[in-house]
Amino acid sequence: MKLDVKFEGGRARKQAAAPPPFGPGFIPEIVSMTETLEVRSTGVNDPGPDYCVFRAFDAEGHIVGTKRINGY
Repeated sequence: MKLDVKFEGGRARKQAAAPPPFGPGFIPEIVSMTETLEVRSTGVNDPGPDYCVFRAFDAEGHIVGTKRINGY
């Protein structure tokens, strides 16, 4: 997997709330705690079907939400 993009602050919260396939569609409680959002995806050489993983972090760097979405 590779890190595709990292969002911070208000942009991270906006992206965290966005519905699939453009975001993970996290519930409002997770969105409100999100300070950083990472988007990771499988690469061409990774086995199996393609997918993206959205990981939301709070201000202290703790993971507060993770969601896997099939495809890119």
